[in-house]
Amino acid sequence: MRVVFDARHLQTVARVRGIGRYARNLLIAFARQAPADIEWTLLRLRNFPTADPQPLPPHRDLATIRLRRPELSMLAADPFLLTGELPFARPRVYHGVQLSLPAVRSFAAVATVHDLAPLRWPEHYLRTPWAKAGHHWQYALAMKADAIITPSRSTKEDVIARLRVPEERVHVIAEAVDHDFAPPPRAEGQRIARERFGTERYVLYVGQFDPRKNMGALLSAFARAAERDPALRLVIVGQLGRLRSYLDEALTQTHARRDSVIVAGHVDEPTLAALYAGAECLLHASLLEGFGLTPLESLAAGTPVVAYRAGAVEEVVADAGLLVEAGDATSLADALVRFLQDESLAASLRARAKPRAALYSWDQAARETLALYRAVS
Repeated sequence: MRVVFDARHLQTVARVRGIGRYARNLLIAFARQAPADIEWTLLRLRNFPTADPQPLPPHRDLATIRLRRPELSMLAADPFLLTGELPFARPRVYHGVQLSLPAVRSFAAVATVHDLAPLRWPEHYLRTPWAKAGHHWQYALAMKADAIITPSRSTKEDVIARLRVPEERVHVIAEAVDHDFAPPPRAEGQRIARERFGTERYVLYVGQFDPRKNMGALLSAFARAAERDPALRLVIVGQLGRLRSYLDEALTQTHARRDSVIVAGHVDEPTLAALYAGAECLLHASLLEGFGLTPLESLAAGTPVVAYRAGAVEEVVADAGLLVEAGDATSLADALVRFLQDESLAASLRARAKPRAALYSWDQAARETLALYRAVS
């Protein structure tokens, strides 16, 4: 069976985000499992830098093009491009890992829908005509896919309700932490934080800064905790780009002392793993998560999560963190203060963290994805 897999996100800015990590880790797991009945073709971008080296299953490449700017242009252009280019690979199944489906096809199509944030916050994600048209067209094409993969039950329910896709065509296949995610012991994480940022008592935020991440509530919760513990710091890790304005606005509007907030920007993977391990907890105020990768990474490092019970976060964290109702900033602050002051509670949650994270596996995700390819072919 010939499968064409959309590997283009390994070459764009998405390579360090959730979409790129999803594609990279699935391909690594496919390579490890080496299914004898699958013949792979990877969709590539001929006008972008080559992807970073990684284990891949034996494959052919199918080179395509996309506009370099704007970033989401492929959502509007892809249906045309893929309709003309995919037939050259003669696929039995095509897997679009971020929508990206052809307008016309004669083969089975699987689409991964990570979340429906653009439909929740159109004023942010769909501000331009090309973004609005591209998303709506891709959602219409996804409704006709032979199968849709979602990373959580929460996203599945959203897809069924908002896209009106029959339940039997939506399949939950959970994700996991990166294959090479290797956090050090807690004491080593604290040492690295102390050397790099001058503190070893901190709560951590990892992610972007768009409106659904709700940085105002996160900073307000931290400010309340810092009033009781002046030595406490908030370390913020995330790519500082055009979304930084949302972070700066939240810093201006909240009462968090500026000298208690450390904006680290992007850090390399070993440093990130160490920061997870050394943190008191991960503080997460997001209003929607399609899966909740950063909470899972925190648990895999042995660090509990204090967060909103929003989207898939409750599915991932379960009893390895303190969760409050989404949007209740006061309850989030209360939960953080309680966690930091109750050593017995913190120890109990910390003991649950790694066993909870161990329930998630890319090998299992690959097996379930391969079974879905065979089912729709």
